[in-house]
Amino acid sequence: MDLNPNAEELPNMTTDREREMEPRTIEGTDALVNVESGEIFLDVPAASPRYIRVEEGGTVREGDIRSRSEGELESPSLRKWTIETIGPETVIGTDRKTGERREWERTTLERQLATGALSTTLTDFERVNVTDRKGDDSNERSVVAVVYGNDGEKFSRTFRPVDGETGGEERRLEPVDADDRIGEFEDELRERFDRAVELALRNEGYAV
Repeated sequence: MDLNPNAEELPNMTTDREREMEPRTIEGTDALVNVESGEIFLDVPAASPRYIRVEEGGTVREGDIRSRSEGELESPSLRKWTIETIGPETVIGTDRKTGERREWERTTLERQLATGALSTTLTDFERVNVTDRKGDDSNERSVVAVVYGNDGEKFSRTFRPVDGETGGEERRLEPVDADDRIGEFEDELRERFDRAVELALRNEGYAV
């Protein structure tokens, strides 16, 4: 499976905390992998802002959210586990349906997450890339926020400058377009998404 179909810019805003990462090759792709207990964190590919993060108490499920819809992954035929412990060598989860205990070698679970055999659920957004774009018309400008979720997905929102409303040093923006999937977020997840976008825009001198 190709883990890097398109090159992407590294984010110019990140809420990443400091992690102890080590380089690794997963299915022929360069990756960075967190080695600390309590959390799985993968940068796959290493040079991409896309990431996968699973915490204790989080969910791992069969299927690849990057190529299948959320509805497809909610099929009762696909297994889901609640992750109980993430140690340096092993990860323990509980089957959501049967209650059975499952133990993975940590490196095996990391590989399955990286290649899409398994996925996690979307719960937060640690990385946002803000780009100021100019159209064919010199007066046609837009600001695009590309937001990266912990399940390896990315989402985008597009804004345009509001003329004559500078608000001090901040440049005012208004939303004009958004990824359709954002409208399907539950309220709490949408609040987290909006906060991540607002923080990234403010770091670049914009206000919405």
